[in-house]
Amino acid sequence: MNHLSRTGRLVEGPTDQALKVFVIEDNAELRDVIVRALRDIPGVEVVFYADNEISATNWLSSNDGAWDLAVVDLHLKQGSGVGALSWCTTRRPGQHVVVLSGSLTREVRQKCMDLRADAVFDKATEMDAFLIHCRLLADRTRTIA
Repeated sequence: MNHLSRTGRLVEGPTDQALKVFVIEDNAELRDVIVRALRDIPGVEVVFYADNEISATNWLSSNDGAWDLAVVDLHLKQGSGVGALSWCTTRRPGQHVVVLSGSLTREVRQKCMDLRADAVFDKATEMDAFLIHCRLLADRTRTIA
């Protein structure tokens, strides 16, 4: 099926692509809130979640191209989100990693950026900014050049 792109060019295939999100969060209630908020954003699909470092890194290594955005909590009940964040340093072009965690000091934020996080947000004070960031990524993913 052919469609007109935003630039007016005729393109083949579907016009919308979903932003595939992998969430790493161990608090089930908070994870549900995050997943619901992400699913409310047009063009976002939550593909999987993990609640500990081992399952997160196993999923990432087995599903290298199955995600566009990884949302990483640093403080997990088993292991640390830093392991998943470190694994993501070798991600593919176009894949994004966002840290969404609590108690973020300037040093922790810098360490996350040193590990190639695209953005760092505090759960308690920057949730709106996190969701705006995700909406922008989803919009960019759905836009056809």
